[in-house]
Amino acid sequence: MAQQSNQASMAEAQAQLQYLYNVYTQQHGLLENELAALRMTSAAITRNIETLENKERLSGSKILINGEGGAYFTATMDSIDKILVYVGAGYLIEKEASQALDYLKANYKKQDEIIRKLNADKQSVEKELVSITYNLSQMEQQRQ
Repeated sequence: MAQQSNQASMAEAQAQLQYLYNVYTQQHGLLENELAALRMTSAAITRNIETLENKERLSGSKILINGEGGAYFTATMDSIDKILVYVGAGYLIEKEASQALDYLKANYKKQDEIIRKLNADKQSVEKELVSITYNLSQMEQQRQ
């Protein structure tokens, strides 16, 4: 009778660990997806910062403008004086080039901090997954 009770509690503990494993696996996937999106945004911000830092050199250059829907237009860059900067919720604000550069640099720092925090969260989840996997394998060995 005691052995049956022990087996039942062992099966319950294993089921709980399996549930936690599934939850952490989903959380890990969500963190991975969010990090990928943030890295893409950071890369775009970096390209915009580089463009603004080299704006004098770009004057007179041929550029491609994304006309959306698969169409691109060739244009000649005159100057970069004013920039429309996305500030969220579908809003753009016009800024002088130097102000836009400062804004983008500050935005990049915020993105970088968020990425660092999410990476730390992801590492915590990965440690939990390793621990749970180890415990599940130990339980499986005990059952055999």
